[in-house]
Amino acid sequence: MKFLLRCYLASAVFCSASVFACSAFLLKGKDHCVVGFNENWKTMPGMIVVNKRDVQKRNISWENLTTDHSKYSKQWISKFGSVTFNLLGYDFPCYGVNEKGLFLVELYLEETSKVVNPSQPNMFWAQWIQYQLDNYKSVQEVIDHLNEGPNIDWWPNAAGSHFFLSDAKGNTATIALLNGKYKVLTDKEMPMPLLCNNQYKKDFETAKKFDFLGGNEKFDFEQQGKWEDRYNRAYYMLKNYQYDQKPVAYAWNILNSIHAGEWQTVIDLKNMNLFFRSDVKKEVKTIDLKKLDFSKNASVKYLDIHTENLGEVNKNFEVLTLHKNNEYVEKGFPIGYDNKEFGTSETFEKLKGNIIKFFKNILPN
Repeated sequence: MKFLLRCYLASAVFCSASVFACSAFLLKGKDHCVVGFNENWKTMPGMIVVNKRDVQKRNISWENLTTDHSKYSKQWISKFGSVTFNLLGYDFPCYGVNEKGLFLVELYLEETSKVVNPSQPNMFWAQWIQYQLDNYKSVQEVIDHLNEGPNIDWWPNAAGSHFFLSDAKGNTATIALLNGKYKVLTDKEMPMPLLCNNQYKKDFETAKKFDFLGGNEKFDFEQQGKWEDRYNRAYYMLKNYQYDQKPVAYAWNILNSIHAGEWQTVIDLKNMNLFFRSDVKKEVKTIDLKKLDFSKNASVKYLDIHTENLGEVNKNFEVLTLHKNNEYVEKGFPIGYDNKEFGTSETFEKLKGNIIKFFKNILPN
């Protein structure tokens, strides 16, 4: 995911060829519904944020972030709390899951274009992810509201992303922005709920040459471990899973088999347990989503992605302040926006000041 191009997690910079590569999938069956995600780019700072419900918000475009033009035309109150993984600071996640079990992640896709609805305002891509988690509880709800939602602002002069979505009922979809239109694939059009950094059908057509999909070419699982084999290896493992009451462990096996990412996340959407680790702190940590306080009177909280805490880390979250958020903004944006001059530019100074103004009524000093 080249975060900027995040693969992330991307946006515009993230995943070019093999260096910036992400993978997302859903391992599902009668008794399990487990999401897995690898963010492959480079070592990055970041925080895990507990976002609360009933918060008044506004759309923030790239123009809003980097100029004195502070006008906005869309407001909403968050309906659902969520847990998100943020490189760029509060309200700008790369991916996350809300309290109803809706999961959304972006992965770099070079062919991405912009979809423009003249009646809707622009919204920075990362906030667009948060907007979906704030407002919708299922994959179908996101799809139903796509064309009446805000226009996605990508990084300037950079590629964009496509999106992988899952929910607690096992529904999945991919959303791509191609030739000025949304291209949505749902379960019926995806033989396997799996997405990397090509358009879904391109990877699927390539995989059909192998024996595990009826093709004539033998897929050698032990030998075919190149970056370009990520989709094939994941497909093979998802197809051959036999329920053993350990789907979470199997999801980790898939992630590690297709190249361990700098950020790795597994979410049990049925039981609402989240597991994560980073390349800096490789021990797996757990967040029990059911125990988190998403209420209006709660504080927005955060935990560093590279936390040294072990086991269940619910109690290790701290109150997110404007000052602490600014630290992540200062570290994250120059990495996310893969632009050598940006980190020392007047534009970046303007962005940091604007972010403080935008969130001063939500985060304490």
